[in-house]
Amino acid sequence: MALSFSIVDRGSAGDLNFRVVDITLDNAYVSGGWAVTAQNLGFGLNGVIYGMLVMNDTASGRHVDWDQANKKIMVRDASGAANAATPEITTLTQMNGVVLRAIAFGQGHG
Repeated sequence: MALSFSIVDRGSAGDLNFRVVDITLDNAYVSGGWAVTAQNLGFGLNGVIYGMLVMNDTASGRHVDWDQANKKIMVRDASGAANAATPEITTLTQMNGVVLRAIAFGQGHG
């Protein structure tokens, strides 16, 4: 199963566009996270993602991060020790079917 994306709302402020997107996660998480393209987020084939904020970032008791450099959604397990970095999840099924709501900022039209 692949991630699925549902555009909930879209808008712009000058030449900056935003998309409110529901992202349904799958059971194919790989180390480093799920890859996301500008086209997935409704910015079109030649669009650009400037950033993404995951609004319900504690889905299923996990922390969800946007890796801007690699354009990936990363999931971390919050059960680590105090003052320790939170490790990535390792069990592929932990996030299967979880729906995240995110706001993505970029340029392009899809």
